[in-house]
This record gives sequence, structure tokens and C-alpha cells, in this order.
Amino acid sequence: MRLTSHGHACVRVDGATARLAVDPGTFADAAAALDGATSVLVTHEHPDHVDTGVVVPALRTDPALDVWAAPGAVDLLVAAGAPASRVHPAAPGETLRLGDVRVTVGGGMHAVVHERLERVENRTYRIDVDGTVVHHPGDSFDLPGTPVDVLLVPVAGPWLRLADAIDHTLAASARTVVPIHDAPLSEVGHGLVAKLLDTARVGGEHEYRRLRAGESIDL
Repeated sequence: MRLTSHGHACVRVDGATARLAVDPGTFADAAAALDGATSVLVTHEHPDHVDTGVVVPALRTDPALDVWAAPGAVDLLVAAGAPASRVHPAAPGETLRLGDVRVTVGGGMHAVVHERLERVENRTYRIDVDGTVVHHPGDSFDLPGTPVDVLLVPVAGPWLRLADAIDHTLAASARTVVPIHDAPLSEVGHGLVAKLLDTARVGGEHEYRRLRAGESIDL
């Protein structure tokens, strides 16, 4: 498995036969994430997680490309001109078999931003390539439920406290922790997050590994 960051909440997971782009949004290099992708996973409809201006043309260009997404994102993509037959609602508890990749869908609702703001549905994706597992929570701190090798942890945004990110990290007990949802952070902010999520400060046995846009790790 190769895991590549494309900025903010967007990652690419490559197996031997399947290449999944997750949350190709407007704060990321969505075009790079979709280049050569065989499937797309979208956690929810917020634009920083799905860039319709990039995803819809990619679907029109590649007739073999399909998307699985939360219902709100499905509606958004179809309204923007995506072929309805290739944009599928992802249901919690569902297992997707995409080439050599197995995806377990979880989740429920987006984390609370404010009581006056409507919440949307959010999906999580547990991505398994030959026994190596990555968990993408979207905009939530929903736990993967079972041990994972890589935990993608949101670290910045109007809906979260860093204390919650730390608790989420410790509860998941992943081998490697990679920060996502980090576009709002300056380099100073990244440094602070790294200090607080590193095991030297909070305990745990994980390796904290920031991936800049375009950087990959092989697992």
C-alpha cells in the first residue's frame, strides 16, 4: 500500500490494482489525487472534501471511474452533472470491494460546529489493502472500531478542539498517526500540533508523521 497526501483532508491509497482518492476537495490538489484513480470516496458534501469542478469532469473523462459518498455529496455531484449511475450512496456497515482494496463504511453525522448550524451526514472509511489498514474519519472523531495501521486525524477546523484530536489518537491505538484537515494551519500551528500529538507529550506508542501535499509513505 502507498498512502499519499494531496493536501487538507485528501489522500490517495494505492494498492496493486486499485487506487482510491478520498475527499478530493477545494483545499487540496484534487486533480492530482484523481489522476489515475480507479475509485473515489467522499465523506460528506462540504466543498473542502469534494470539489465538484474537478470530480465531475473526471467522471465524464473516465467511464470506469465511480464515486461512493454520503447522501448529501451524492446529490451535490449529480446536481453538478455527474452521471447518476456512477455516484453511489455509501451506507454505514457496508463493505466495498474495489479491486484488491476492501473498504468498510462507517460514520453517522458531521461533528457539531455550532448548535445553530445544521449537521450533515458524514461517512468514515476503513481502507484495507492486504491486511494494512488506513482509517479516514472525515469531519468526525468516530473511531475505527478495530485496530488500524494508519489513523488519519483531523487537527484544525471550526468544529474541533485539539484536545479531542489527542483523545481520538490515544483511543485508536494506531501504529502511525497522520494529521489531516490541516489547511487552516500555519507552520507555527503545525509545529504546535506535532508537539502535542507526539508521544513525548501525550503518551501512546504511535509514530506521528506529517505528510505534506505530494508526499507518500509505503506501508
